[in-house]
Amino acid sequence: MAKLHNKELPKTLQKLETQLEGFKYAYYNFYKSVGERLNNPSKYGFKDATTACCGSGPYGGVYSCGGKRGITEFHLCENPSEYFFFDSYHPSEKAYQQFAELMWSGTTDIVWPYNLKTLFEAKTSNLYDHFIIPSP
Repeated sequence: MAKLHNKELPKTLQKLETQLEGFKYAYYNFYKSVGERLNNPSKYGFKDATTACCGSGPYGGVYSCGGKRGITEFHLCENPSEYFFFDSYHPSEKAYQQFAELMWSGTTDIVWPYNLKTLFEAKTSNLYDHFIIPSP
């Protein structure tokens, strides 16, 4: 489903850009970012990309972190930044930080046609085109 979404959404965004005057967007390939980290965890500073930092059961895959979901026993790792997954559903803070940095200033192989920094810079510079600023 994610692959199909990632294939079709860019087409729709490109179509909207031609139909809507001034429409600009940033498309971030989250699927690719996650896959790269799962396949090469050490390249991105992770020691473990298969086991959750917090949880129970095989690979920490039982969503029990905090003991408030009917299962009171769980394991919490000492260094969450070594893990790609914090719990069985969520990436760790370190992973989210990397994703945010990629969205903000990543190259066109992961975020296109603009990263967020470029998009916001373009939007703010275009704002001044619509105002007449009186000279002193």
